[in-house]
Amino acid sequence: MPPLKKHLLSLFFASAVCYTGLIQAEFSFIPPNADGFKEALKIMPGRKNKGKEIAEASNPLSAPNISAEDLEINLKEPIFSQGVITTDKGGVITAEGIRIQAQKIEYTNKIENGIRLLKVVAEGDLMMEFGGRYFVGDKLEFDFNTKTGTLWHGRTDVDIWFLGGDKIELQQDGSYYIYNAFITTCESQENLWEINSESVRISKEHVLSANNIQFKFFKVPVFWLPAFRSNLKLFSDSPIKYKLVWDKGLGPRATMRYRILSWQDLNIFFRLDYRLSRGFGGALESEYYSPDDRTVFISRSYGAYDKIVPEERGPTRYRLQGLLSHQSLDKKTFLHLQYDKFSDVQMIDDFRSSDFVIDTQKRTRLLINHQENNVFGTLSLQPQINNFESINEQLPLITMGVRPFSLGPSGILSENRINAGFLKYVYPDQLGKTFHSTHAVRLETQNRLYRPIPMGPITFTPTIGAIGVFYTNNPIHKDAGQLTFSYGGELSSQLYRSYEKRTHRLEPYVQYNGLTKPRVDNAHHYTFSMDDGYYTLNELRLGTRIYLFSRKTALALPELLIDLYTNTYFAQHSYSKTFPKLYLATAWNRPTYALKTDICWNFQEEVLDYIKTGTDITINEDIAFGVEYRYRSKYDWRKANHDNFIIDMAHSIESLANSPLSDRRDTLLSRFFFRLSPKWTLNIEAIQGWKRKNDPLYNAVKSEFTTLLPSNWQLKFSYSHTPDDDRFTTQLQLTK
Repeated sequence: MPPLKKHLLSLFFASAVCYTGLIQAEFSFIPPNADGFKEALKIMPGRKNKGKEIAEASNPLSAPNISAEDLEINLKEPIFSQGVITTDKGGVITAEGIRIQAQKIEYTNKIENGIRLLKVVAEGDLMMEFGGRYFVGDKLEFDFNTKTGTLWHGRTDVDIWFLGGDKIELQQDGSYYIYNAFITTCESQENLWEINSESVRISKEHVLSANNIQFKFFKVPVFWLPAFRSNLKLFSDSPIKYKLVWDKGLGPRATMRYRILSWQDLNIFFRLDYRLSRGFGGALESEYYSPDDRTVFISRSYGAYDKIVPEERGPTRYRLQGLLSHQSLDKKTFLHLQYDKFSDVQMIDDFRSSDFVIDTQKRTRLLINHQENNVFGTLSLQPQINNFESINEQLPLITMGVRPFSLGPSGILSENRINAGFLKYVYPDQLGKTFHSTHAVRLETQNRLYRPIPMGPITFTPTIGAIGVFYTNNPIHKDAGQLTFSYGGELSSQLYRSYEKRTHRLEPYVQYNGLTKPRVDNAHHYTFSMDDGYYTLNELRLGTRIYLFSRKTALALPELLIDLYTNTYFAQHSYSKTFPKLYLATAWNRPTYALKTDICWNFQEEVLDYIKTGTDITINEDIAFGVEYRYRSKYDWRKANHDNFIIDMAHSIESLANSPLSDRRDTLLSRFFFRLSPKWTLNIEAIQGWKRKNDPLYNAVKSEFTTLLPSNWQLKFSYSHTPDDDRFTTQLQLTK
């Protein structure tokens, strides 16, 4: 039996009370199971703030000095002699923030040489509460006058961590020192792994400080640091992670990620990589999360003497990436800063998403947004910092707007915004001789008037507006002014019918969107983004939405959603059919499964334009899966906004079908989760693509086996396959 378990098992004191004068006896049963130590901490009598984290409890040691009258002495068969009370039958001594329980207790309360002695010596089946922290050990000497003491061969816990050593010195403020210390997640004293140090200080805020640190696995040192500092309450994820990756063509790569500093809400990590065929690489990473959740900062700085493919030139490679997000106390101002500087475009594939988890989209950008009750403003700064990428630089771009307001008693709402900035579209260095950067100061104003008009069960909302853009430069190095007017309206209604279990809602609608002919042709001004492309548009949409809501489930989504609509266009030359396409979107949501399908039929070309259909199913807590099929014809254009049809009107179908916007393909995506046993799980993600123009069949798969090991360790085996690579990964880390 492990020593700690034997130690806890012997704390069997049967519940009984006996009286000897004013001396009482009180006993508590400590359960003898494998988790007895932590379970015992939860049921200890007199514990403050049960069910809450220890860190949230107040520090009772900050109270005035303890007197003899503040102590409650509960001993079994005590013996009194010259101011000393002893017992070897067990007992408990308690005071504010202190509780001492042991088999042998020697309590001293006397005056010696004019000095009041108020202390206790306890040993044998020893457990102590001190400042909201619980300790076990072999022997304790504690002075109630100074609220300090020494515990030999002691052990305690902070969250998932167990700490102990040859000697623990307890300080008045709730902090303590541990000598010849160990830190581990193993419950028994035979630790599979541990962190060792000659001396460790734990502050009352649970901040650990140590020098001459060794990390040991099976008593074998594997890592050393001269100093270490960490907040154990934030130290709930792995302080050290190991990963072994095997790439096809490049061979094995070993990775270790180690937390070198944890101070209050800031964590700093060091990552060391070694590839057998290429050498070493390293990273410095930081994570900061403010207690009020208003500020987040994450950074990754990586450098390596490494290559993606054996033929690649230039051995020194790096990536510097970071993200800062902050919200003001009044929640009116939001700041977002991201940066991503890397040595080469292939660097992204080497430092993969599992390591580089910041979603910067390979962009460097500063965004500041401020909002008042009736106005808002945004500043965006987006420079090019990687000379091998194409980007629309914003140096900067400022947007301002006002909250829609009513024009007197008319009920007409006015919506207005303006933006101004210096924009520059730049190309990679290798394309600099073929394409020249374009730049201009761009000023834009968008103004719109609209008014909802109730007409019984129908609501009619007409709208009219103007869009004006001024450029200080154009392809012939002159200024240009763009102007177009928008007009349209919406006619809609909502019809309800309630049943015993469900509510049915029907929403027929008619929408018209129009743009007048722009003052300047698109070829006569620069195009920095889709906001610069305007063309004559006359679009009419006819549709109906059907909702079915359950009245007996907590689902926020409707059980059934159907949206059927079609568009027709006037005064255009792209389509010969009155209604060129028919769209259908459906969704069926249930507690354990969901079905979703989007379909478009192209009457103009008499083909299926696209289909996206998929399902997510949870069979039970051990099995879940999802499957999705996507088909896109050559007539379904790759657009950021699928409901924007300006490009359809500005270009012929033939020209678009022969452009990169046409991308006919089939794709099958699948994902599976299996819990093979209480400790083993399997995740599989797969993608197959075929019939893409000029591309072969595409297959990719990623699978992960994960198991939980003793002492809160997690072992993960991964395999990923892409057409260009096969990668095997083994990862070992602590998990809470």
